[in-house]
Amino acid sequence: MAFYTGPEDAAAGRAVEKHKALVGHAPAHVASAPGTWVLIGENVDHFGGVTILGLAGVRAAAAVSPREDGEIVIRAEGPLAEPLEVRGSLSMLADGSIENPLANRFIGLIQALIQRQIISRDTSGMDITIVSDFPLGAGLGALYAADAALALALAAEHPEVNEPPLRARLAEICSHAVATHSTLAVLRARHTLALRGTEGQVNVVDYADGSVTPAPHPAKLGVRIFSVAKELGQPHGAQAEQIAQWRGFIDDAVSNFGVTSLRELPDNVDRVVAWVEARRDAGDANAPDPATARQWVQFCETETLRSLATAKALRSRRGNELFTLLNSRSEAHDIDTPDALVAQVLDGGAVAARPAAAGTSQAVMAFVPVQDADAFVDRFAEDFEVLEIAAGEPARVEV
Repeated sequence: MAFYTGPEDAAAGRAVEKHKALVGHAPAHVASAPGTWVLIGENVDHFGGVTILGLAGVRAAAAVSPREDGEIVIRAEGPLAEPLEVRGSLSMLADGSIENPLANRFIGLIQALIQRQIISRDTSGMDITIVSDFPLGAGLGALYAADAALALALAAEHPEVNEPPLRARLAEICSHAVATHSTLAVLRARHTLALRGTEGQVNVVDYADGSVTPAPHPAKLGVRIFSVAKELGQPHGAQAEQIAQWRGFIDDAVSNFGVTSLRELPDNVDRVVAWVEARRDAGDANAPDPATARQWVQFCETETLRSLATAKALRSRRGNELFTLLNSRSEAHDIDTPDALVAQVLDGGAVAARPAAAGTSQAVMAFVPVQDADAFVDRFAEDFEVLEIAAGEPARVEV
C-alpha cells in the first residue's frame, strides 16, 4: 500500500505526447477535467435534493483527432491499470455489438454530442487518447473526469465553449449519455462540477432549480482531506442495479404525482407510501414493499436536509458543526457502505470521515487536522491506499 502522489507532468501534456506516439501526429484538440470529491448528498439527485462537491487537483485529459475510415479508436491509460485500446463505431453502438463497457460509454457520449448538435453530424471516425492522473476506485470520479474532458475536447471549436450555458448543456449531455450507455450508476453532479465548478471552493448543486453556488472549502477550517481505500484500480459497480432500482422508483413516483421532483411534494414520505400500498392492493407485482419505499424517500428527505445544514455550516465557518454533520449517521438505507473503514479512520486521527460516495465507491473521505496530517499518512499508507485531495480547477480546453 502507499501514499499516492500522482504523476509530476500535467495530464494534458502527457495526452498530447501519447497521442503523437500512437497516432503519428498531433491531436486536433485537447481538453482536461478535474477529479471531483463528494462532501455530502451523493444519492439525492433524483429526489431533487442537494449535493455538495469539490474539485480535486488531479486531472484527466483527452486528445482527439479525426479518422477517415469511420472507426473510433480509444486508447486510455491511468495509474494502477493496464493500458486500454478498444475500437468501435457509431453503427456498432446502434446495433449493440460493442462489448467493452468503456468503449460503449465514450462512443455513446460521441453519439449524444452529435444528436444534440454540439458536434457535426458528419463526425464518424476518430482517434481518442485519454490519460489520467488518478486511479479508479479513489472516489474521485475518474471516469466522470474523462467524460468531461472528452466532451470539451470534441466541443473545442464551439464559439461558446467557455460560456456557462454551454457548459451546463455539456454536463447534462454527459450524464444522459452515461445513464444510457454505462452499467455504472451516474452521479450527475460530478459532470456538473467538473465543467462548471468554482476554483478554490466547494460547490452546492441544488437539483430543485439546477443552481450551482460556491461555499467555502473545508480546508479553510484547518484540515487536509484524504481519500483512503483498501484497493485502487477498479470502479465499484456492485450495487449499480440496486441504485438503478431505487432511482427508477423515485422517477416513477415523480411521474405519478405530476411534480418535477419529490422534494417539492408536500408530505412526500406518507403520500408515496400510500401510493405504493394502493398499487399493491390493486395487484401491482412491481410495487416495492411499503417499508422499503418509506426508507428510500425518508433517506432522500433527511439527507437533503443534512446537505443544506452542511452548506450553512460551511458558509458560516462553523467547523465543529460541519464535522458533526459529516460524522452523523445517515438515515437508514440499503446501500452497502465502508463503515468499518470510516470508524478506523476516525480512530486514526480524522476529525470527520464518511464514505466517498455511498454505493459507488468503497473509499472513505478523511478530514484530518493539519498538524496531525503527516502522522495520519504515515500510519494509513502502511495498509491502505491514501491520496491527498488538493484543490482543483474546472475543465478547460488546452489545445
